[in-house]
Amino acid sequence: MVMSRDENKREGLDRYIILAVFILVAAAAIVFNLAKIQLVDGQKYKEETKYRLSAEGYIYPKRGDIFDRKGVPIAGNRMGYCAQYVDIKMPKMPNAEKNKMLLEIINILEADGKTIKSRLNNFMSFEPLQFKTENPGDFIKTIVINKDDADYIITAKQAFDYMREKTFEIDDSYTPEETIKIMQLRYEILVTQPQISNPLILADDISAETMCLLEENSRLRGVTTFIKPYREYYENARLVSHVLGYVGSINAKELEEYNKELEKVEGSVPYIASDIVGKMGIEQAAESILRGIRGETFLEVDENGKIITSYQERAPVPGQDVFLTIDLDLQRVAVESLKRNIERIRKIEHKKNFGDANAGAVVVLDVNTGEVLAMASYPDFDPRIFLENNAAEINALWSNPDAPEVNRATSGKYAPGSTYKPLVAIAALESGVIKPTTKIRTPYKEEIGNMVFTNPEGDQGYIDLEKALETSSNMFFYKVGVQTGIDNIVKWAKIFGFGRKTGIEIGEQIGSLASREYKRQYIEDDPEWYPANTAMASIGQLYNSFTPIQLANYVSSIANDGKKFTPHLIKMAVDQNGKITYEPSNEYEQLPVSPKTIAAVKKGMIAVVNSEDGTAAKVFENFPFDVAGKTGTSETGREATSSSNGLFVCYAPYDKPEIAIAVVVEHGVWGRETAPIAADIMMEYFRLNKKKDTKTDDASKESIDIIW
Repeated sequence: MVMSRDENKREGLDRYIILAVFILVAAAAIVFNLAKIQLVDGQKYKEETKYRLSAEGYIYPKRGDIFDRKGVPIAGNRMGYCAQYVDIKMPKMPNAEKNKMLLEIINILEADGKTIKSRLNNFMSFEPLQFKTENPGDFIKTIVINKDDADYIITAKQAFDYMREKTFEIDDSYTPEETIKIMQLRYEILVTQPQISNPLILADDISAETMCLLEENSRLRGVTTFIKPYREYYENARLVSHVLGYVGSINAKELEEYNKELEKVEGSVPYIASDIVGKMGIEQAAESILRGIRGETFLEVDENGKIITSYQERAPVPGQDVFLTIDLDLQRVAVESLKRNIERIRKIEHKKNFGDANAGAVVVLDVNTGEVLAMASYPDFDPRIFLENNAAEINALWSNPDAPEVNRATSGKYAPGSTYKPLVAIAALESGVIKPTTKIRTPYKEEIGNMVFTNPEGDQGYIDLEKALETSSNMFFYKVGVQTGIDNIVKWAKIFGFGRKTGIEIGEQIGSLASREYKRQYIEDDPEWYPANTAMASIGQLYNSFTPIQLANYVSSIANDGKKFTPHLIKMAVDQNGKITYEPSNEYEQLPVSPKTIAAVKKGMIAVVNSEDGTAAKVFENFPFDVAGKTGTSETGREATSSSNGLFVCYAPYDKPEIAIAVVVEHGVWGRETAPIAADIMMEYFRLNKKKDTKTDDASKESIDIIW
C-alpha cells in the first residue's frame, strides 16, 4: 500500500514527538538526581568526602646487592612489613580515646619485640626524671598549649606533669610505665605531624602476625602497613665488616647534606626522613650507586586512615649492584690468620713481650691494578646487629675499649718502624748520597747531633745497602738519613704517598709525616729541627704515623717499578639490566724514581726474607718463588709496660710481582712475628692461581766505594 505524502509527514512528526518526550524524561531524571545529590543528600556526601584524604605515597626501591669479586653475595634484600601512622584529625579524636588507642598500638608492637623511637628521649630521661640538655627552652616551647606557659616550666618534673595533664591529657588510670610510653609516642607525633604524604614510621620489619593485628583492628585509626625491601647481610658479611659497613636511618644532617648535593643533579629524587642510607664502608661510599630511585603511588584514605584507593604513578628503580675487588676466600684466610697469630704472639715468653697483642690489620693489593684483594681488621664486628637494631650489642660495640668498629686498615695510624727504611734508601740513592755498593761504618754506638745512638744489631763494621736492609741496621740508616737530610726524605715520602690519603673509596686517615713542618705546627715547646730528629725519623719513628693501606700501596709501588695506583675496593657496578655502569680507572702515576734505585732496594728486600741473616728468614723458605719484604718493630713510647708494634710488608713473586701485603699487629713485639700472616695469605693466593716457580737470579755485582 502506498502512503500519501500527508501520511508520511504525520508519521515523521510522531517520531520527533516520541524522541522529544524521551529527551525531556531523561533530562528530568538527571535534574532530579542532581537535585537529590546536592539538596537532599548533599550533606551526607559532604561528610563522606570530608574524611577522604588523598596524597602521594612512596614505593621504596630495592637497595643494590653487594658481591665479592667472584660474585659471592655479601649483602642483599628481603621483603618485610612496615607499620606507619598518619595523624587523622577529622573528626578530631578525643585525647582519652587517642591515648588508649596508641597504648594498644605500642603493646602490639612490643609483643613483636619492637620499640618505638621518640625524640622525647633526646631531651628527658625518666629514671631519674631530669632534662638531658642544659637549655631545655626550645623543647619546652614544643609542648606548651599557650606560649606564656613556657615561663612557668623550669624543672623536668614540671615539664612531665604539663605534658601529662595538658599537652596530651593522659589520665591517672595508666601506670607510670604506660604513661611514659604514651607520652613518648605522643611527643613524636606532635613534632612529626605525620600526614599521608609524610607518615610516621612506627616500626620496621614487623611479623606477619603483627601486620594482621594492626590492619584488622578497626579501632586503630591512622595505622597502616605496607611491604618494603629490607637490607640483609649474609653470614660471610662479618669477614668484611669494616669494608662493607652498615646501613641505618637517615639523620637530619645527612638528609640536608645529601639533598643539597642532589640539587645539582637534574631530575634527581630527594631523600626523605624515612630513608635508609649507608653509614660506613662501601654502604656509605657507594650510597649513590646502591640507593635506587623511590617510586610514587596515589593514595586515598578514609577517616580511619585506612587506604581505600591506591595506584602506581611512578615505578621504583632498584639500586645498582656492586662487585667488590675483595676475594672472600683470601679474605677469610687473612682474617683467620690475623686472629690466630695475635693469639700466638701473646703466648711468646720474652721480657719484651707483655702478652698484650690485641689488634691488627692486613691489606693485600694487586700490584698491577691497585685492587684490594683482602682487607682485614681485628677485632671485627657483626654488621647484622645494626639491621636488627640490637641496642645492647650496638652499645657494647661502641663502648668496647678495643674499638672493633674502627677499620684499622685505613684508619689505624702506626709508626712504620723499619718498614720505612726502603723509602729512606730511595731518598738517599736518588739524592746521590750513596750508591747501592756504598759501604758505611756501623758501630754499636755513635754520637749523632749531640745524641748518642746505639745499634741493636751490634758493631756491624762496614756494610752496604743490601746488608743494611737485610739486617735492618739502625746505625746505617741513622747515618744515611742524616746525610740525606729530612727535606729530601720527606720529598720522597710524599711521592710514595705518605702524609696524604691514598684515594680509596672508604674513609681513611692521613696519618703524619715526620718533618720540619710537623714539628713547627705541633711541638710548640721545641719547634727547631735537629740532626737527631732526622736520625729517628729515618728508622720510621718520631712523628711518622702511617696507615696499613698507605704501607701496602708504598710497597706495591716498589714492587711494580714505581707505578703508583689508587687502591680501590669497587670492581664494578651493574644496573638491573646487567649493564656495567661503573668501572674504576686502572691508570697509574709513574713515580720519578730510577730503575737502578728500585733494583737496589728490591735486592735488599729479597735478602730480608731469603738470606741467612734476614730478619724474616725461614718464614717463606718452602715457597717455590722468592718473596721480597721488610720487617718493622715500632716503639710506642710505652715499652716499660707494653709491647712494641710489629709490622711486615712484602710482595711476590720477586721477579714478576702480583701481590703486595702490609701487616700490622698492635703490641706484636717484633716485625718478624707478623710475617707468618703474610705467608698464610700467599699460600692461599698462589694455591688458587697455581703459580709455578718464578725464582730469579741475583743482580750482578757493582764496584764498591766506602764512606768513612
